[in-house]
Amino acid sequence: MFPLFSILNRGKKSISLDLRKEEAQEVFKKLVERSDVVIENFVRGTMEKWGIGYDVLKNINSKLIYAKISGYGNEGLEEYTNKTAFDIIIQAEAGILNALGFKEGPPRLPIADYTAGHIAAIGISQALYYREKTGIGQFIDISMHDIMFAINVRAQAKEFIPLASKIDVGGKFLPVYNQYKTKDGKKIVFTTLTENQWIRLCENVLKKPDLLKDNRFDNIIKRFSYVDELDKIIEEWTTTVTREEAIKQLNEFRIPCGKTLTINEVHNHPNLRARGMLCDQFDFTKWGVEKATIPNRLINFSETKGSVNVPGPEFGVHNEEIYCGLLGYKKEDLKRWKREKII
Repeated sequence: MFPLFSILNRGKKSISLDLRKEEAQEVFKKLVERSDVVIENFVRGTMEKWGIGYDVLKNINSKLIYAKISGYGNEGLEEYTNKTAFDIIIQAEAGILNALGFKEGPPRLPIADYTAGHIAAIGISQALYYREKTGIGQFIDISMHDIMFAINVRAQAKEFIPLASKIDVGGKFLPVYNQYKTKDGKKIVFTTLTENQWIRLCENVLKKPDLLKDNRFDNIIKRFSYVDELDKIIEEWTTTVTREEAIKQLNEFRIPCGKTLTINEVHNHPNLRARGMLCDQFDFTKWGVEKATIPNRLINFSETKGSVNVPGPEFGVHNEEIYCGLLGYKKEDLKRWKREKII
């Protein structure tokens, strides 16, 4: 499991501190004095119960940015804001599982967890910029449920697009916007969202210029009503060519396209390798894993390159560096804290 932990925590430092204990709370306050940002995702009221909520911490550090990520937000109906929530619950209650056509079973990816972290990072960046201009810190209330509702455009479209209210939630919606089978048993994806792309597809790829004169397909609004018919026509072509042949032809005529890769194939994607996205240099044999590839940095800056030089840290491995090196505690303090299970 450690490589999986590293995917989420690569390049970070780790300290241990039992915030339920009074002395630990005082140590935490010393950290806050030296910090720009606090991020937490406890159930609402937990940090306040321990005496280290935002109202306390902002008096210790008036410039503090405090970001709270929770299932249903810090403000709202108590029956929700006081609930413990995990990714699967939020995806379900935001209609994401339904929109993606999952009639049974769990979600395939932790979309709510990942997205909440990214939105939090954006919010923190905005708050830091505001603080740079004003010198004022602030509290950031982030609801995973809010975020998942915002990205569930399918649910929103049902309210104001008549066709969207008629189709099955797990069904296809946009014309020429699908996965298509190829002769070698693989799949490709492509789309024609502009009229010029549609024309090039019909004339140059499908070799069916008559489609351009077909009253069912002569504009994109009409094509919305014939999604299945179009997909059948398209697969009459894709099933006669291999995946590589199809991609070559689509690229030649500037039709946006891609391969539907398996989770094994994506590790060999040449562009990910070219961009240095695949970090496979770390030794995980200590945890019984011969090889594990984790992602590199996600944002590339021109002046501050950044890199992933270390995998995720072991629990509490930076205790001495932070508590002694940064806060000025003694090694004897750490030994006592360990005995008393403060760290």
